[in-house]
Amino acid sequence: MSDAPGRRRPLKKSTTIVLVALLLIAWTALAGQWSDKGCRLVPDSCSLVIGHGAPDRIEGCESELGGPQHTDNYGG
Repeated sequence: MSDAPGRRRPLKKSTTIVLVALLLIAWTALAGQWSDKGCRLVPDSCSLVIGHGAPDRIEGCESELGGPQHTDNYGG
């Protein structure tokens, strides 16, 4: 089946796979920064990447009842 003239083709399958792999690597690197600040890698660090991006120097997780929780006043 041929494409109509002037119609853009979607990304190649190999290009899509590489982009997804790079996205997962970047996400894991950001989650690792949260993990270094006392947050559990899964699910806390991974979800904090969505909500906060990379942690600021004052952000982290502190252990309280029920496990580590995000705080904007991280001292450790």
